[in-house]
Amino acid sequence: MKCIACGHDGPLSDFRYLYNARIDASISIRQCINCQEWVAVDELKGETLEKITGGAAPWGKSAGIEGLATDAAA
Repeated sequence: MKCIACGHDGPLSDFRYLYNARIDASISIRQCINCQEWVAVDELKGETLEKITGGAAPWGKSAGIEGLATDAAA
């Protein structure tokens, strides 16, 4: 897996698991051990999708990744 923030390429274990972003999709949030950035990861594909930045929702509820997984009801 490759970090899209710093380019670090390594096994999944090089990306510290933080939490599931959605319970109805395979998207999780992990942290790169090289640059400490948070990245959205598709666990089934084993690939990073994007760097996570602070969202605009109150209390930190939005990580800005709402569009990464298709809606489960669709």
